[in-house]
Amino acid sequence: MNAADLAAALRAAHVAHARERLQQKTYWQTQLDDGVKALGKTPVGALVDAEVLATVVDDWLAQVHTTRGLEPVILQVAEAVRRRAIDEPATVGELLEEHHFEAILAQALRLKPLREKAIHACLNHPLVSDMVSEMLYTGIKNFLLEENALAKLPGVSSMMKLGRKSVGRAMGGLEEPIRDYLRHNIRATLRTGEQWLNAQLTDRRIAELARDGYRRLAPLRPADALRQAPDDLVAQTVPHAVVIADEAARLEYSRALVNAGVLAAVQALLDHDLPGLLKAMGTTPKQRSKVLAPALASGARVLDEQGVLTPWIENALGDFYDSEACRGVLQEALGG
Repeated sequence: MNAADLAAALRAAHVAHARERLQQKTYWQTQLDDGVKALGKTPVGALVDAEVLATVVDDWLAQVHTTRGLEPVILQVAEAVRRRAIDEPATVGELLEEHHFEAILAQALRLKPLREKAIHACLNHPLVSDMVSEMLYTGIKNFLLEENALAKLPGVSSMMKLGRKSVGRAMGGLEEPIRDYLRHNIRATLRTGEQWLNAQLTDRRIAELARDGYRRLAPLRPADALRQAPDDLVAQTVPHAVVIADEAARLEYSRALVNAGVLAAVQALLDHDLPGLLKAMGTTPKQRSKVLAPALASGARVLDEQGVLTPWIENALGDFYDSEACRGVLQEALGG
């Protein structure tokens, strides 16, 4: 056997050995334990360059249609989740326990300035102005017609006997003046409404309303509401949602937030080494041996069955067995 043949045989043996080893959970358990020990007390944040990582993430957000590219997968997953959720008997109270609800409520009550701004923005929306104006006009008109307020006007009392339509005609040119008055004074009316809402929506009142709403919703099952949704809801919603998600990710605003988050995460990880972080997360070597190692071994087995593992290993080995360095050692071992 010459050096080239021996190198090829060694390469094949190396690949076969790696294929077998990667499918053993004991191998992965050793790798996991050794990896944690090797990192030791090195802060996790020190293992990456925060600026480089942020740049990579920002470039990804700016260039890659991540969500849109996964639309078929998202659609299928969402539909599968919807179908499963329809059959689940869980209630709102089981999904959101009362003590969790109380914790969320306590945080929401701290947002009083934001609450006041939201009320102001809503009441100053043109749609709200038009709606309130129309409601007031309808109320005034109905009062004049139904309460016979026009009956006191000269000549109208006799017309009241002719019915409501006649009374409506008796209003004559009153309609436009009333509407015009409401249009010009609606802002003052809405300011009064805003002040009233802010006065009524105290922390105590909001808490009472929220708790009452929670008690009413707690026995209900989300599945019942989902059954009332159209069957094509997911199919119609997902395409729009993925486009919005990708476009939102491209905004300078979103990218700046992600960038700040990446930098803060890396900085925070400088205070934690991997063993300490894993311990804080509640994972132990025994748990990794029981769950993660078998999962990795099973994953390798699936890759091998699909014919993916061998090319991956060969690529990882590189050209060492074809190199002059390897062949030189083998030639020397074979006696020239």
